[in-house]
Amino acid sequence: MTWHWARACRLKERDLQWLVLSDFERPADCYVRNPLNRGVCAACLDEDAEQGRDHYCRRSWAHVEAVACVKHGASLQVACQHCFRGGLFQFRLMSEGARLVCSSCASVISERGLRQPWQTRMLESMSAIGRAIAEKGRRLEDVMGAGRFLWAPLPNELPQITWLGASLPYGRSPSSSTVTAPLSILPLAWRAASLDAIAELAGPIDGREATVPPFVREAFRIFWEGGEEPAPEELAPAAQDESAGLQLRSDGEYRRLALEIIQSQAWKRMSSKAGRKRKRAIGRLMHRALSGG
Repeated sequence: MTWHWARACRLKERDLQWLVLSDFERPADCYVRNPLNRGVCAACLDEDAEQGRDHYCRRSWAHVEAVACVKHGASLQVACQHCFRGGLFQFRLMSEGARLVCSSCASVISERGLRQPWQTRMLESMSAIGRAIAEKGRRLEDVMGAGRFLWAPLPNELPQITWLGASLPYGRSPSSSTVTAPLSILPLAWRAASLDAIAELAGPIDGREATVPPFVREAFRIFWEGGEEPAPEELAPAAQDESAGLQLRSDGEYRRLALEIIQSQAWKRMSSKAGRKRKRAIGRLMHRALSGG
């Protein structure tokens, strides 16, 4: 298609190839498929305007690991900072040139002097995943496998990523899917939530504190090796003497207890409760599970 386009425009194919938003250096699954899920860097767009250029979308913004701008360190945005509505931005021809604007309020996408914080940790994860994609081979398979693992459904139909204990985006999570490349279809906020865990599961980053719990690492190992998850250990009897020391269990045992709770009928009836009643009911379920009842 690039060749036909170049001939129609009487341009060199090599020159036109530099302008396209995708290339042949990485697999198709390593690009975000839906433009609605791709973010933009407002600081880059401001630089375009300052240098007398039209706004243009960078190819790197379509990469699955692109959740922050490598140049400016700020998170990419998918919502207008003026009216705070999401949706696909549109190009509009103005007196000063082509500008990317909000489709709702028609405001030009701009940083407007509100410098975003530098996303150091996120940029490290992006860099690690980007290197794995560029090198291909075994490391790329690990990255793709970690993405599938995080979004594989648990018995309660929630994805594995909910077990990380990390801060997740507000609102309902996307449904678990069995597609081979979940990162290519996830919204920007959920891709950002997945990157840290994928970078650690696919290959730890030196000198950085691990955030993925050990039981999740073990579950990923079992998932990736295609084996069966080991049978859970027997519950240790609860201490009857209140003065006895705290009896800690293994991570795998706590995980099993949590799964039993959310699979129980009492948990399913929890939807009818709210506020303090719901918290007390959850406390009773936890106490019953930990006491062996």
